[in-house]
Amino acid sequence: MAFSDFIVGYKGSYTKKVTERDNDLFADLSGDYNPIHFQDELARSYGFAGRISNGFVSESRIAAALVKTFGSDNTLVLAIEKNTKFIKPVYMNDDITATVEVVKRIEALQILNIKARCFNQRREHVIETSMVIKILSKNDNLEADKE
Repeated sequence: MAFSDFIVGYKGSYTKKVTERDNDLFADLSGDYNPIHFQDELARSYGFAGRISNGFVSESRIAAALVKTFGSDNTLVLAIEKNTKFIKPVYMNDDITATVEVVKRIEALQILNIKARCFNQRREHVIETSMVIKILSKNDNLEADKE
């Protein structure tokens, strides 16, 4: 794959369940131990069905979709800007499918504008992200290493 392959409308997706382990590992990594992510009773007292996943755990499915869709033996993908909206809560054991789609290309900079969305197993739209990614060619880097 090369930058020229990623035309407007090019799409990909990735699905993975959000688990308690994901939530715990993210809290350990980030230091975000917000009780709403760990205490069912507290989350219910605020109108949720139970504790909710950290939004960044759910959103991370988008990163996987980007790598799966735009990364290859010849390309690397680099996110350089994003704007995310958390639309609905994600609960433990929800299956989250992230979809990514090219909506604009800027050839001179080798960048793509991406629309990304996450849906749960009930096909409810839970996250929406607009982002800019840069496609890096591994071949260009290999050529530079030979010089």
